[in-house]
Amino acid sequence: MSRRDGKKVAHIYTLDGARVEAIPPGFALYPYGAFTSFVAADGAVLGWQQHLERLAAGARELWGHELDPQRLRDAVRSHFAIQGGSPASVRITIFPDTFSLAAPDEAEGCSFLVSSGPADLPFAPRESFAVQSVQHTRRLAHLKSTDLFTQIGLRRAARIAGYDDALLLNGDSVLEGATWSILVWKDGRVVTPESNVLASVTVAQLEQVATALHWNFEFGSLTRSDLRGADLVLGVNVNNPARAVSQIDGVGLAVDGSLLGSIAATFNDLRPETV
Repeated sequence: MSRRDGKKVAHIYTLDGARVEAIPPGFALYPYGAFTSFVAADGAVLGWQQHLERLAAGARELWGHELDPQRLRDAVRSHFAIQGGSPASVRITIFPDTFSLAAPDEAEGCSFLVSSGPADLPFAPRESFAVQSVQHTRRLAHLKSTDLFTQIGLRRAARIAGYDDALLLNGDSVLEGATWSILVWKDGRVVTPESNVLASVTVAQLEQVATALHWNFEFGSLTRSDLRGADLVLGVNVNNPARAVSQIDGVGLAVDGSLLGSIAATFNDLRPETV
């Protein structure tokens, strides 16, 4: 990925608004915190308010801290000033300023680690994404926490088995991907799970897309058989809002390429918020 001026975009890290070259040792040893991620360009982000609310809820639940939204905005704006405004995949990680493994109840304060790397805009449709189903329900699934150990392990196992990623199930109920959400487009309805999954900001944006395309959007239960009978199954995250799941457990799924293209085009028309 290159900048508009032709220069290569570097990975950049800032801590509380100042550039750093390494993760703070305390957080590296005990990565207790929450994060959110998004694609930004020219200081603007889709669903910025939802990202703020996600981080505030994470800090409150994990260590009882009330996040200062203006201080966070200032840290992100400082990062953008260093980064230069080119399209970037950005992650904001929040964690306590002081933390003890022996006394986590005494955690205090909040640090903002912002990282960014190259991203491609506009978003393009992706038609091939094969997944392996696994039985797993994330603990505290409603939080986007920094605890990714199990999800990374499941993804690794799926890739070793010849798939692209893992799809999490509870019995026959479809939940979510290792680090992505799933939406089923079928017969004029778009259905995505609501229980035991992360409340995805990308899914919220795709609800707007579905409405614009005259599809009915709803939260509900899904099974593997629902995926096999769909017009299109999306496996989405901030970098891939129009990615089709083309195979599950070795069984091919229908991919409506025309619909996928319309989703990508409509998503690209959504208006981001300035941070």
